[in-house]
Amino acid sequence: MERIGQVICKPFASGSKSERPAVMLQTGEGEYVLRIQGGNPFHDPRLEELVGKRIVARGEVHGYTFLMKDWTEA
Repeated sequence: MERIGQVICKPFASGSKSERPAVMLQTGEGEYVLRIQGGNPFHDPRLEELVGKRIVARGEVHGYTFLMKDWTEA
């Protein structure tokens, strides 16, 4: 599956025990917590380098998470 969108960082799960800043993919279909397949789910420097960029992400949606296999800048 492919999603095109802006990579942002914003609070996730506000008001819960899981609240944290999260790198997210903002698309026309919605917002997804962004993860790289095999990467750390809470802190991945590769994701942080993408913040502010528009990307074409390829991977799978799992609930509210987009699990990226690879990506290119749009």
